[in-house]
Amino acid sequence: MDPSIQATPGYYVWELPGKPVSVHLNLFVIDRLSAEVMRGFGAVPKRGAEVGGLLLGTIEPGAPSIVRIEDFEVIACDYKRGPSYLFTADDGAAFDDACLRWQPDSALPTYAVGYFRSHTRDGLSLAPEDIELMENYFPSPSNIALLVKPFATKVSIASFFFREDGLFPSSAPLEFPFRRRELTGEDPPPRRSMLERVPRRRDPRSEDPALAPPAPPEPSDSIPASAIPPYAYPSPAKSRARKGWVWLPLSFVFLLLGVVLGFQAALTMGPRGAGGSGDYLLGLTVSKEGANLSVKWDGAAPAVKAAQSGVLEIEDGGRTKPVDLDVAQLRNGSILLENSSNTVRFRLIVYPQPGVTVTQTKEWKGSSQ
Repeated sequence: MDPSIQATPGYYVWELPGKPVSVHLNLFVIDRLSAEVMRGFGAVPKRGAEVGGLLLGTIEPGAPSIVRIEDFEVIACDYKRGPSYLFTADDGAAFDDACLRWQPDSALPTYAVGYFRSHTRDGLSLAPEDIELMENYFPSPSNIALLVKPFATKVSIASFFFREDGLFPSSAPLEFPFRRRELTGEDPPPRRSMLERVPRRRDPRSEDPALAPPAPPEPSDSIPASAIPPYAYPSPAKSRARKGWVWLPLSFVFLLLGVVLGFQAALTMGPRGAGGSGDYLLGLTVSKEGANLSVKWDGAAPAVKAAQSGVLEIEDGGRTKPVDLDVAQLRNGSILLENSSNTVRFRLIVYPQPGVTVTQTKEWKGSSQ
């Protein structure tokens, strides 16, 4: 549905004319769920790990039924059957427990209305295990499934699935970009606002509510002043008196710190032509493998072995996307991704020690295949 005709502020309305289900997806859910999907996507080289869980909201019966999605809950998977979101007899109990906690109840603000999963496989369609899960836990015609397909260099796409005449469609009924900017033209709000969630109800199997832990405090800007220790409010007079003399020593400290760090980096890095410069070669290469680009670097390079983290910046089609790399991904030394243009620029950044950054840039052009 064209975002320009969306009539529900704060939501993306997904619907098909004449179909029995209309989905109103809270934009905060898109912001937060997208982060969870990309975290899983970057956790496993090449294909990425799938994540999944429950969609939480309400269902308003009608023609069409309106499914409002206000929140979600990620449910862990042990990945004993590879990077796909597939449960075994050992780890399937977590999904059972979550469904029990979020049983539909019209007296509650939110409950489980369906299931979501990121999709790192080919195409975008429900797998037999998805349909089996929906039949077991979400048998209502108004229950929905959400698949989100992530990409390394472009916006994720998604689609909802629902039953029609008792059957799920074999392909995505209507794909849409899974990012607020593409749906509304607006960037997501600051991270603090993104983390606000619908209050969750207690586990129905819990004991006396009096034994429950106390609720967390509200954000600090709504906490009474009496609850803040006195030292959190410096005297205005003292602040003005200190302002004059604090900046002078701080400026000197920052200047001295910059000189020391620069000197240390120069000693550590050494001149580029020195015999030790090989310690800072990353061996970055890019090649075409089928429909994808294979980006590789030397996982045994001294700078890579010493690093605890890194970033692969990908500039494709006028957009730059950073992919965070942890220790395991750095040692693996490769990543496979789809490209959207014939010229893609890669910049690998690793941090072998504090104050030292090692980078290498490589550009791939389609005409050079």
